[in-house]
Amino acid sequence: MRSISGRLLRIGVAALLVGPGVGACATDSAGATGYHLVVRQGDGHVLGDFDLARLRELPQIEIETPQSRGNQVQRGPELRSVLTAAGAGDVSAVRVEGSDPAQTLTAVELADRVVLSFTKRDTVKLAGAELARDRWVRDVSAVVVNP
Repeated sequence: MRSISGRLLRIGVAALLVGPGVGACATDSAGATGYHLVVRQGDGHVLGDFDLARLRELPQIEIETPQSRGNQVQRGPELRSVLTAAGAGDVSAVRVEGSDPAQTLTAVELADRVVLSFTKRDTVKLAGAELARDRWVRDVSAVVVNP
């Protein structure tokens, strides 16, 4: 019979090995991703919740990103389309949160072909044709409107 402390130790080690990872991503027993991102107001009010299927239903664009260290073309919904689908109105700025440091974009920057590009990890990343590479955000988990 295994001791409780032994089980707790194994759980703790497993948590350390997994690490913080992508808070918005989980896998069910069939291996399907549970990734989603949330669009919310600066006051915390949730405007929309998007899984990968819902993001793929939105109009998709491709943009060239020569500043990319990998794929030179990013594909996904424009961030503006996601905001519209969530019902966000009167957007002056957004903060995009994920596994990289959060980035705040002005309304003007949102007009510069900014997309939530699908990744090989079954998440999305913030990328833009005119957005410097150091402002991209991997594994986007939240978009905060008027932070």
